[in-house]
Order: sequence, then C-alpha cells, then structure tokens
Amino acid sequence: MAKIAPFRGFLYQQSRIKDLKSVMAPPYDCISAALQEELYRHNPCNVVRLILGKTFDSDDDYNNRYTRAAAFFQEWRREGVLVRDEQPAVYLYDQKYPNEEGEEMVRKGFLALVRLEDFSSGVVKPHEHTLEGPKTDRFELMKACGANFSPIFSLYSDPTFALESVMRKNRERTPDLSVRYDGDEHHLLWRVTDEGQIRKFQELLNGKPLFIADGHHRYETALRYRDYLRDRTANFTGKEPFNYALMYFCNMEDQGLMVFPIHRLIFGLPALDPAAFLEAAAQNFVVEPDGFDIDDPVSRKRVRATLAGKGKYCFAWYPGGGKIYFLTLRNEAVMNGYFPAEAPKALKTLDVSILHRLVIEELLGISLEDQKNQKNIEYVKGFDEALRGVREGRAQMAFLMNATRVGEVREVANIGGKMPQKSTYFFPKLLSGMVINKITEDP
Repeated sequence: MAKIAPFRGFLYQQSRIKDLKSVMAPPYDCISAALQEELYRHNPCNVVRLILGKTFDSDDDYNNRYTRAAAFFQEWRREGVLVRDEQPAVYLYDQKYPNEEGEEMVRKGFLALVRLEDFSSGVVKPHEHTLEGPKTDRFELMKACGANFSPIFSLYSDPTFALESVMRKNRERTPDLSVRYDGDEHHLLWRVTDEGQIRKFQELLNGKPLFIADGHHRYETALRYRDYLRDRTANFTGKEPFNYALMYFCNMEDQGLMVFPIHRLIFGLPALDPAAFLEAAAQNFVVEPDGFDIDDPVSRKRVRATLAGKGKYCFAWYPGGGKIYFLTLRNEAVMNGYFPAEAPKALKTLDVSILHRLVIEELLGISLEDQKNQKNIEYVKGFDEALRGVREGRAQMAFLMNATRVGEVREVANIGGKMPQKSTYFFPKLLSGMVINKITEDP
C-alpha cells in the first residue's frame, strides 16, 4: 500500500530571512490577484514567485511565469536563500489555529515523500473532480522547475495514535521553523532524522490507504510528470525521485482536523418570489422560518448553532430581511431519482448533493455547467461573509451549510465517488514555502 520516504528538503535560510512570514504563501489556488500583488510586495523572495508568478503581455515560450519561476528557484539556491538539508528527514508539521468559536486547535501531521500510485491501485483515493486547466498549469511549472513547491494534503486512519505517541518528545523541543501567519495561525516544523523513528513512519503507513483531502490537481500533475519522465528515462527502475511527490499526512482521527463549511451565494437570476420558492421547496423539505437579525452577533451565533444541531440533510436559506429558513429533507429516497442506480448512498445524501440537485438545479435552474464556471453562484467560506453578500446586495440569497464530515469524505472516496464542487474546505491551509522538494537535478 502506501510507501513513504524521507527527503532532503530545501528550507528558507533563517539567517537570510529574518521574517519567515514574509516569504510564505497559501496554496496557489487560494491566491487572488490582489493577494498575489500583496505577496510580491512582502519580500522579493516570497514563494509566490515560484508557485504563482505574474504573467505579462510580452510572455512567450522562452520568457513566461514558468521560466521565471525556474530562474528564481535557481538564483535563490545559488545565493543561499534556500538551503538543502544535509540529512534526509521526515518533517513534523503542526498548525495552531482558532476554530469558529475562537478556541485554539492544533492539527498534527508530517511531511514526507509518497510513492506515486495510479488511482486504480486503490492506494491513493480522491474525492473531487479535477479540471484540465489547472493541471496543465501545474505541469508546465513542474517541467520548468523539477520541484514540488507545495505538498499534497492526505489523510490516513490510525485510531491508536501510534505516531503521535512516538513523536511526542520531538514536539517538546524548540521547533526548527516557527511561522506566525495571518495573525492567528502558528505553523511549526521539526526535522526527524533518526532512522529508527523514520522506520516507524514507514511501518505505520505501509498497508494503509491514503485519502486526498486537498491538492487533487497537484497529485494528478505529479502522476503526469512521472509518466512524462518515465518515457524519457532509459533503464527505468521505479526508484527514480520522480516516482515520488511531496505529501502532508494527517491522521483523520486527529481532534485538530477541521473541515469548515463552504456556503453558497446566488446572484444574477431573474427576480424571485420568496413565497413561491418556499412553496416549491416544501415539496421535498420541511421549511422552518426563524426570526433573524443579521446585525446581531448573538442572533448569528444562534442560527449557526441551530443549523449545526439539526445535523444531516439540512441547510439554511437567507434571502435577506428579518427571517432565515431552515430546510430539512423530508425523505432521502427522493435523491435516487437524481443519480444513476449504481451511485452510492453516501454520495446521494451529502448535504451539498441535496442542495445542488433539488434546489440549485431543480428550483433555481442553474445548470451543472454554470455551477462549474461559477455563473450565478459564488462559494464563500465564512458564515458572516455569506450573510454580508446578501446584505450588501452582491447576492440575492445565501445557502448556509454544515461542514461535510471527514467520515463522509472517506466513505465517498472508498467507493470511488466524486463529491460536488466545493464540498470540503480543510482549514487551515498548508503554507507553501515551509519545505520544498527538488525532484530533478539542474542540468
């Protein structure tokens, strides 16, 4: 099953970079144009120049965001900004962060290389569809730089917490890297170079399947890059570095593992009669109106708690004004009519499946293609952000969701299903720039 290996990572040299936050960035797909500009200003060596460089009208086949990334990467290594560790290591990577209630959480995990396996092997299990555009973009970057700048985020199951017990003493020493990011996130890194301890990582993961939580495009790109180099390698053995990719591993039983909900904003539709919408929705849902003051934090907290308390098959609809409506599915069997007979129940009865099929497509008429292209629909992560979208007139309505459960991710992935777009948001995001894996050596 899963095979992992230590590696000699490239890390920012702390004697050269006084403020490590200034060179870090979130994953490329979380970086807006405005954030890209901000990251460029933070530091001339910010990792954004590697993972998501700027594009210019004058770009051509010889001078573009990918060739510039390769040049920056080579220059920073030559100048000692990025330095390769002398010993192969597995890197413990913990993240301290506040949950939505403001309580401090700690997500524990580690970084290592994973042997790439085709999905058909059942070793690595996806749960999301991917798009060709982002995969082509990541492939061009990988070809130019021969490196993993950002890890794939995976989950494994170990209810015994064997590694956490073994690694406790490592976490008691001063971290090798400590980065405070976005004000309330604390990212901590420890090198583990002891061969005996590294074998414990390998023994634990050997025989376990891995579930991709985040980074589906990166994993599929790594597979494509492996195949690309394999076809160009004489005497291929399967042990070449390009058969491995940088991955973050987290125990899905970890109490610090959080999946936040992704809410939906609807905009640009013809004027909607709320009474007619609720009447149509009542065919499949129990509709419960509730008084609501959007400007009152106590009222917002109560709505969030009520929604969480209702559990599965429920979401909230807010069209503006002084009421919010909880919609709870009457009969899960109705979902059978929207999926092929062989589709698993786990996929059919996800809250996001129910919302998208019965409401967004059926009642509001937003097609699957329009959803994929985010026409008439916007996905937002914050509960209050979704409500503001309606109050400020950017959206006609908001659908407020409970988070998809980790167990649902595992169940859908195990049977080879793919969740609707934007079903999960694992928080916090892994920082790009903590550790870099160089796959191929420079010519």
